Amino acid sequence: MSTAASTDVDPTIWRACAGTSVQIPTVNSRVYYFPQGHSEQSSTVPFLSPLVHSQPFILCRVLSVRFLANPHTDEVFCSLKLLPLSRAPNVNGQERDSIDGNDEDYQENDIVSFAKILTPSDANNGGGFSVPRFCADSIFPPLNYSADPPVQNILVRDVHGVVWEFRHIYRGTPRRHLLTTGWSKFVNQKKLIAGDSVVFMRNRRINELFCGVRRAVRANSDSNGRWNCPLGSKKIKDEEESEGRDGFSRNGRGGCQRSRWWRPRRWLPGEWSLRWCVIRGRGGQTSW
Repeated sequence: MSTAASTDVDPTIWRACAGTSVQIPTVNSRVYYFPQGHSEQSSTVPFLSPLVHSQPFILCRVLSVRFLANPHTDEVFCSLKLLPLSRAPNVNGQERDSIDGNDEDYQENDIVSFAKILTPSDANNGGGFSVPRFCADSIFPPLNYSADPPVQNILVRDVHGVVWEFRHIYRGTPRRHLLTTGWSKFVNQKKLIAGDSVVFMRNRRINELFCGVRRAVRANSDSNGRWNCPLGSKKIKDEEESEGRDGFSRNGRGGCQRSRWWRPRRWLPGEWSLRWCVIRGRGGQTSW
């Protein structure tokens, strides 16, 4: 899979899906690339030149950042283009300006979001989704409580731009907010299971609703103890095999800029540590 097959996501929506604990380096910031960490954590052994592999880490500059979503799992990730500084200093001796507007100029205050871990009842193909009160009051349009029962249809756009229609109703004893018609179709198509999370978002500036998915993190028996998403693990391997053919580490001099799919795991104080892993926004957790 290439980044061309993935969906570009608005940075504000991307960050709401990833979670507040996830941080992404900005254009022109400096990051460290760890060849050994890449080799250890990659599903397939990457080809690294002896020159690159002999270095414990390589200082790079971020040339561009793309915020993307996996077309198969809806998981968000980012694509960073890195330039090794030791091999290609800025010819003008100056810092580059922001590229393609991918700096920190996003308006995060425009987005209000709420994430819920799905219960077995929520993930039941024939059931509905129990909406927490905060989500119903702060994100969904207000209901007409004078109606019997209070009900409305809402339109929600996912990270790929597909619009989903749900029936939002307030009923039961005691009364509660539910998504009924349209929810089972969403669960089936997204292949959601109990433990996955659904993120509902509202852009207060344009008053539009969005939704995202965070897959449950669990250990696989075939992953040597690494944490992977069952639906996404093979996709990650395919991505690595595809991208590994032309990554910048293939260049014997290590000085050619290339785009790679980087997934940050741990942050170093004052700098950035980049390794292969899937960004998980749930509770600050990540998975390899």
